[in-house]
Amino acid sequence: SSSSSSRSSARICLHLPIAFAVMGRDYYGILGVSRSATATEIREGYRRVAMKWHPQKNPGAKVEAEQRFRDIAEAYDILVDPLHRKCYDELGEKGLKFPAPNESREPYQYVGDPFALFATFFADANPLAAAYEQDYEGLAPSLDKKEVEKPIEVTVPCTSAELQEGSSRRVAVQRTRLGPNGKAFQESKLITMPVRPGWKAGMRVTFKGEGDHTTLAKKPGDLILIIEENPFSSSPLGQTFGAAED
Repeated sequence: SSSSSSRSSARICLHLPIAFAVMGRDYYGILGVSRSATATEIREGYRRVAMKWHPQKNPGAKVEAEQRFRDIAEAYDILVDPLHRKCYDELGEKGLKFPAPNESREPYQYVGDPFALFATFFADANPLAAAYEQDYEGLAPSLDKKEVEKPIEVTVPCTSAELQEGSSRRVAVQRTRLGPNGKAFQESKLITMPVRPGWKAGMRVTFKGEGDHTTLAKKPGDLILIIEENPFSSSPLGQTFGAAED
């Protein structure tokens, strides 16, 4: 009996980390997808719930819709990024946002614009993007493609070992974005870029729509990260560094 009790306690202890890991907000539930969802299923989940909870589609529940719309954007931002998703799966929302003092990892904070994400997502996903923009951004009807903002280009230094074995970089990019009121504001956006084993210097990694967005008359510009080999760099895995504006 004592032996059986001991085994039961051991089983309970083994399961505690899993219980703690799922505490906090359920980002999978917010998008209506399973924890084993593929990247395509996550995109489809975002498409479905973002359309449902866009504030302009819910004038009778504006406050709730705005909060849900932001939560949906944050859930998508986390789950579409392999590194953020892995951290969330292992540590939950609290672990993702409040790393332990002995961890070198940067705390996660959603600093994006839910409305810009929505506009960019549907512009990329559907050739009739103007129809969505008209419905949700109040733009004049037009099927002509809008001009895209000039891209931001940032050089990302990596050591030879990091290019051979793989690594990760979090880049702080200074950019201009539009708020829900249509007014431009400056922000520092943290972008996580996984460096895949075998990448070479000169490779260009494009983050669609993550550059400047200064006017509704244009589509958000791209952010382009350019790999640079720096054999003398001793930067640690996952370092965050700033990108100065041109």
